[in-house]
Amino acid sequence: MMNPISRRTFNASVALGLCGSTALAAATLMPEDPVGPMVGHVSSNSAILWYRPQETGKYVLRVNAKDSTKEVRVVSSSSDETDRCLTWEVKGLKSATRFQYSIHSESKQVVDGDDCYFVTAPEDESRTRVCLAFGSCAHSKPLALWTQIEDRKAQGLVLLGDTPYIDSTNLATARKKHRAFLSIPELASVVRHLPVWGTWDDHDFGRNDSDGRLEGKEQSRRAFIEYRANESFGHRDQGIYTKFRYGPVEVFMLDTRWFARTEPSPVDPDKPTLLGRIQWQWLLKSLRESTASFKVIACGMIWDDKKSGESDDWGTYTHERNALFDFLGEAHISGVVLIGGDIHCSRLLKYKTDKQVGYPIHQFIVSPIHDSTIPSLNIAHPDLIEGAAVPHVWLRLEVDSTQKPATLHAEWVQMKGRNMWDIKLSEEQLGRA
Repeated sequence: MMNPISRRTFNASVALGLCGSTALAAATLMPEDPVGPMVGHVSSNSAILWYRPQETGKYVLRVNAKDSTKEVRVVSSSSDETDRCLTWEVKGLKSATRFQYSIHSESKQVVDGDDCYFVTAPEDESRTRVCLAFGSCAHSKPLALWTQIEDRKAQGLVLLGDTPYIDSTNLATARKKHRAFLSIPELASVVRHLPVWGTWDDHDFGRNDSDGRLEGKEQSRRAFIEYRANESFGHRDQGIYTKFRYGPVEVFMLDTRWFARTEPSPVDPDKPTLLGRIQWQWLLKSLRESTASFKVIACGMIWDDKKSGESDDWGTYTHERNALFDFLGEAHISGVVLIGGDIHCSRLLKYKTDKQVGYPIHQFIVSPIHDSTIPSLNIAHPDLIEGAAVPHVWLRLEVDSTQKPATLHAEWVQMKGRNMWDIKLSEEQLGRA
């Protein structure tokens, strides 16, 4: 089994107190306004910063802990080959600590300010309270929702896909739309200090209801890697799945597009795959190794059948979903919840998996961030607890391990204050006595 390969093949990586540089590498573009900065993946001892400057050249990231005079400097180079996007990775940091940063070209300071900071994640096994925001389906328009996420004390943002809508595999088009998305004023302000992780769904993969047979998907992946700062992106040059640990919660972000229908399923060779053999093996191994109290398996699509005539849902690949549930039960994997998006409705489902898994599996569907809903996809389901086609929605997920048993609190939040719903689950309810 192969491990996911980090995108850091393009970028600088440095231990605390050391500097390094790598050249980034693509088509010549006209000068444009800079985009970013953006905080990407953070762990308890590292952080990745992203920026797209106005000009190519060498850029220095300077990082200082708030309570230290020691400055870390990391050099990276911007080139047209990667649309001038650059990242820096800083390692050897102290956990749960705030760090201020600035960005400098060879001749001047280009980014600075009180809002240019990041906070490293808590130690994996620490007793703490953490909060993450999840959302899907967003246009590149000004929106107060992004500010609301920070106002509600989220410590990180997880983009589930269709963020943004690209609907093309043309590289120039994908880059342009990624730039427009990260230039949304409210979002741009928040991500200067709030870490961001992302996967894709069909519209940022290439086209509606598209799967791994889509021609030109390599260009979609190239643009995605340029404009996101995850720790890793799939394996070698395939897919974009990744994971991250944030204190008592671990998030497994699946790629349900790249591999779909490209090979036989690893659980039934007579049926097509959704995840592909290597991603499937990675997921099972990662779940088995996780020590997190709660394990969130997230993707762009929903985990049941949309009943819409489209095939981009886990209901089309029930053989892999059932095999995953079987594995959770056989391997005694506790604390799993599912998150999906895509359908322009928000829903809460509680599957009757007590015998199969050992506890009920919950699915949290959160969609859309934008204002377009599809009420016809809020369909009846025997395991449905709540459902509504409401615009401007995001999911607030708070995990608290300061108490025993640890708890997970999921809250659907509507931008204009419409009353929605929430659910609170404990470790005991999810298989850990």
